[in-house]
Amino acid sequence: MKIAIIGGGITGLSALHEIEKQRSEIGKHIEVNLYEKGAELGGKIRTLHREGFTIERGPDSFIIRKPEMLSLVEELGLNDQLVKNHTGQAYIASSGEFHPIPEGSVMGIPTRVAPFLLSSLLTSKGKIRALSDLWLPTKQKEETDESLGLFFRRRFGDELVDRLLEPLLSGLYAGELNELSLESTFPQFRQMGDKHRSLILASRSMAKKRQQSTGLGQKSGLFRTVKGGLSVIVDELEKAASEGTIHKEKQLQAIIPEKEKGYALHFADGTKTEADEVILTVPHSTAADVLPSLSVGEEMKAFPGASVATVAIAFPSTSLQAPLNGTGFLIPKGEGGSEMLKAVTLVHRKWPHLVPDGHVLVRCFVGRPGNDGIVRDTDETIVEQTLNELRKFLDVRGEPLFTDVTRWQRAMPKYTVGHQARIASWESVLADEYPGVYVAGTFYRGVGLPDCVRQGRDVANHVLSGK
Repeated sequence: MKIAIIGGGITGLSALHEIEKQRSEIGKHIEVNLYEKGAELGGKIRTLHREGFTIERGPDSFIIRKPEMLSLVEELGLNDQLVKNHTGQAYIASSGEFHPIPEGSVMGIPTRVAPFLLSSLLTSKGKIRALSDLWLPTKQKEETDESLGLFFRRRFGDELVDRLLEPLLSGLYAGELNELSLESTFPQFRQMGDKHRSLILASRSMAKKRQQSTGLGQKSGLFRTVKGGLSVIVDELEKAASEGTIHKEKQLQAIIPEKEKGYALHFADGTKTEADEVILTVPHSTAADVLPSLSVGEEMKAFPGASVATVAIAFPSTSLQAPLNGTGFLIPKGEGGSEMLKAVTLVHRKWPHLVPDGHVLVRCFVGRPGNDGIVRDTDETIVEQTLNELRKFLDVRGEPLFTDVTRWQRAMPKYTVGHQARIASWESVLADEYPGVYVAGTFYRGVGLPDCVRQGRDVANHVLSGK
């Protein structure tokens, strides 16, 4: 059996790693090859080393509540290089002030009443409306998907959603809260809403169970990276692969069914190869492009990804006057005149091992749903506007030592309402029209690194099982 994996991000590399790990146990000949269009592997994992700084241009860590990424790191023998995040207060920038996210919040949902009541983020009216979740009746179980915004506004009112939940949750998923799918982003809240009278009480119970199962309190670091940055994991996956299985600068153009069985894969450099099974770890719009006769191709292309950019800015420590006592802050839509800046991480506080002594590193996230034109501007324009907006919130003096801009053009998946049903429908058509071709990755069933590792392993096991 010949297996082709398209895409050298963490999903594709995880699929390759799983297939090679099991190949010797299966007892039949399996040839597997991975094809990556670029010169480097890693997908959204990109680590830059510059002047003593380690800068993540994509994700900066992975959460350990989901075990798949941690398990992979352990398989690669990188346990001794794991680093947990320094915990600290995170803030919401609102009405010209920094408001601490209330202690005990679970994805913005309060689980402790006292810190929530003492919070300066909401008005008294907003707090009373949010706490009405404690006595609102259980809604009849929903049979269809709905938006995160509609779901949470029904339970907590507009103020908590707009000032706390929106900057928290829309930062994780590139989309408007009123358009994001509840089923595809936070199905646990939907299940809690179906089973429990109160989301606050259910979230409190869930937090206690997680604490008992992990042994980690709410103030413990729940995120991990490795000492040299996440690209170390990518490098180790590449080293672990058999010689000759990874092919870079091989952009797939088309998958053409063969007369007998299997497929011919045509690449942009004029070469082609054959495969019995193909795993596409690419966005669904790209998958549609390489499957020329797929009947749902145009529908798949109608759901492009969102565009965002990250701007890393390095300063001497003296440039950040009266530094914020925390790890970063989120900016709700329309706050402080900020049209493009949506979040700021103080890397020297969250991940101090990545920043040399006597310096600070600020990582800014720019581009909002419906207002992402800035991502297409020049580096100089992006940096200038980011600094202008950053100075509205922090007392930053002097010029940066250096800056680094990373664009993600249509690279962030938008899990809008009905996402799971659409994916299931597309996969059903794919199985009928292109049997043996599969899709996996961030655009399908989870955006975090553990989700991508899980999808890579799952699709590998599915192909190996022959089901």
